[in-house]
This record gives sequence, C-alpha cells and structure tokens, in this order.
Amino acid sequence: MSLKSTVKCTGICSECGKCHGANLLKDAHGRKTKLVHFPDDFVPRTGEQGVGVAFDIGTTTVVAMAWNLMTGKEFGAVACTNPQNKFGADVISRITYCDDDPDKLREIRRTIIDGLNGLIAELIDNHPIQSDRIVQVVVGGNTTMSHIFAGYNPASLARAPFNPMYTGSPVLTQEETGLMVSPCAQITLLPNIAGHVGGDITAGIVATRILNEKKRTLFLDIGTNGEIVLAHNGVAMTCSTAAGPAFEGATIRFGMRAAPGAIEKIQIRDGEVFIKTVDNDEPVGICGSGIIDVIAEMLGAGLINNKGRLASAEELMKASPDNMLAERLINTEEGREFVLVYKEDGHHIVITQKDIREIQLAKGAIAAGIAIMSNRMGMKISDIEKIIIAGAFGNFIHKESAVAIGLIPTLPMNRILSAGNTAGAGVSMALMNPVEMDLAQSIPSRVEHVELASCADFQDQYMKALAF
Repeated sequence: MSLKSTVKCTGICSECGKCHGANLLKDAHGRKTKLVHFPDDFVPRTGEQGVGVAFDIGTTTVVAMAWNLMTGKEFGAVACTNPQNKFGADVISRITYCDDDPDKLREIRRTIIDGLNGLIAELIDNHPIQSDRIVQVVVGGNTTMSHIFAGYNPASLARAPFNPMYTGSPVLTQEETGLMVSPCAQITLLPNIAGHVGGDITAGIVATRILNEKKRTLFLDIGTNGEIVLAHNGVAMTCSTAAGPAFEGATIRFGMRAAPGAIEKIQIRDGEVFIKTVDNDEPVGICGSGIIDVIAEMLGAGLINNKGRLASAEELMKASPDNMLAERLINTEEGREFVLVYKEDGHHIVITQKDIREIQLAKGAIAAGIAIMSNRMGMKISDIEKIIIAGAFGNFIHKESAVAIGLIPTLPMNRILSAGNTAGAGVSMALMNPVEMDLAQSIPSRVEHVELASCADFQDQYMKALAF
C-alpha cells in the first residue's frame, strides 16, 4: 500500500535548489516539500544596477540563486552535488585531505570554485544574465566549506579547541577567487559563529528571525553535524553536536540518500508494513525520513524497547501470539534483523540491531545538546515553545516520528515548523539588503557558543538521551 500525499507549493525546491515553477502539487522529485521563503518583514533594497548571486555551499549540495538587484526579483536557481565529494563525503575527510598541505588546499579550493563557475554558467545559459554584470556575490557555508572557499586551511577545525583561522566576514575580489563574475564584483563571505557553527547557521538565524522571538524557540539544522540554536527575547546560544552520518543513511545497512526508490515513509499497522518510496519506485533502500519513521513505528509496535533492543520472534509471539510481525524478525550471523521489504532474490531490505544503535547515538547527541543548552538558558526542555527545523532534511522529516524517538522535544505539531533552506534564504537576504548583511555580521557577537566537549555534564546528558 502507498501513502499518498500532495501539497500545493511554489518556488525553489529546497532539495535540489532548482525553480520548477509555480503551483506545483509536488516538487521535481515527486515529494511534498516546503520551499525557500523569506520572513514576512523582508524587503529587498532595490535600485542597484546589475546581478547578484547567492551561494549556499553545503557539504553535499551547492545551490546558486541569481537576483536582479534593480528589481529584487529572482532570475533563477540551480544546484549541483558538491564536487569536493571526491575528497570525502564529510568535512573531516576533506580537512584530513588538506592536512596542512598548501598544494592540496589549492586543489580542493579549485574544485569548489570550478563547481560554482559551473552553476554560474548554467544560470547564464538559462537566463538573461552576463558574467560581467554579476557585481555582488554572497557566500554562506559551514565553517569548513567557508575556510576552503576563502583559501584558509581548515586543519585547526579538526583538533581542539577547534578554533577557526579567521573571524568576521571576509570580502574577496574576482581575482582572488577566480569566479566568473565582474572584475569589480564584491564577494562577501558570511561570518562563522564558531569552529563548527558556520555561516550557514548565521544565514539561518537571519532568515528565521529567531533573535526576535518572544517564545522560547529551538532552531535545528540536522546533518552530519547537528547545529542547535536556542533563543528567547534576544538572548541566544548555539552548539554543534557530532550526530554522525546515520540520519543521512551512511552508517545504516540499507541507508541511502533521498533518490528514487528510497523508502521515505513507513507505517506499521495491524501486523503489516506499509511503505512509500521516492517517485514510487521499486524500493532499494531507506533515506533519513524513513529511518526515523521506522524506528518510531517499531517502538510503537513493541518491536523495540526504550533501550533500543530489538525483540526476538519468540518474545513477540509470547506477548502477542497472533502478531504477524514475528515472521519478519530473523536471526543472522550478524545479529537480529527486521525485514521491511521482502525481495524475490532473498536480499531483503532490513533494519538491523546495529542500525538501531546508530540512530540512538545520533539522536542522543542532538537531544543531549538540547538539554545542555536549555540548562544554560535557565529553562527546562519542557519550557521550549517552538521548534524550527531547517534544511532539506527538515522538509521531509515526519514530526510525529521525530518526537516519538526523542530526537526533538514533545510539542503540539503546529509548533514544530519545517523552514526549508534557511541557509539559502538568509544568504539571499544578505545579498539583497545591506541591513540584512549588517544583521548577519553582528550575529557572532550576539550568539553565545557552547562547546559541548567542555561541558562537565555532557556525558551524563548523553547517556540519558540514548533511551527512546
């Protein structure tokens, strides 16, 4: 059985960054989505001649958005996989590759510049844009991506105390970067907040207006690093948690990115397992939203206890003799597994005990970070009144499942918001209005960074947070 759902949406797809037109029932990937959007009070500063380009440099995906600076209207948006992935899928791999070697730093930097130029070329091909008319560029990315783009070696980010090599908001020239823009272009890099809280989070703070929130508000950007911001009445703290790649599928047996055939939604009802895949293709694996769903559903069905232990078929039958799920619990040489999808060739799609432990570790790190931040802000987790989840992952995560496994605090669902590509929105806002740029540049001094590794209670909070 498929779970059908559509949503009316417009604008830029938050996963691939491309504008697929207005009034779509679903995005270009066949998935419901929330798209890049600006806060209600944002007004672009118009009247400048020329074109501006905003770059959101993610570890996995790079998005370029071109804007008419005279009218404040968007020309278009394009995206590509970050070409630095050949040096490693995560930031630590790329930092290790550079390894204080100037030649390797130049190589990995050249790779991302070439990728950005490819996106500029695509924008020029598809829209009435000329490279010498691109006079303003704003770039946002995590701290490692920002270092590499600006030509700073990121090696210090991989060792305590994780200090960045620069502070503030560097302004570069066309000659210094090699971007295909006007020789007179101003290229501004949004400031990082700390060693692992980068310009993408600065942009997210701009886009969400979280510093203006009267409610106790939690902002989450969940990826290999889970960045957390907690704000109330203009006071804000932030931290970064080493969540690992579990939510992106990298350490899950059948984990994968949200490509066609990835299981993105799961329900377990009356002894049956119902799935929905991306593009409704034949299932080949499971992506982040599906991984969170399956843990939540298995908890609800009694297949997993609150310590994360996967039940045996015998235990399930003893508790419920007619439970048809028991036949899906199998023992192998590698441990106990639960079959999600049967395959004729016998290579079934399964969730393993190890998979469950990986999700426990990842969600435990984020939940512990939230607990410590709450304590530092003088509040309880139960005092949090609003949650904003950023990024493509936030678009597709099922809030009920995230609450069920303890990834995010329990709140009414209407107080848990998926905000789309807040990094892309914030970078664009800083590009189009100097007031927003000033706000972005002020954020590192306004947001207190908490280094979790130095917190005496982190280990205790982490161990508590491992339970479902």
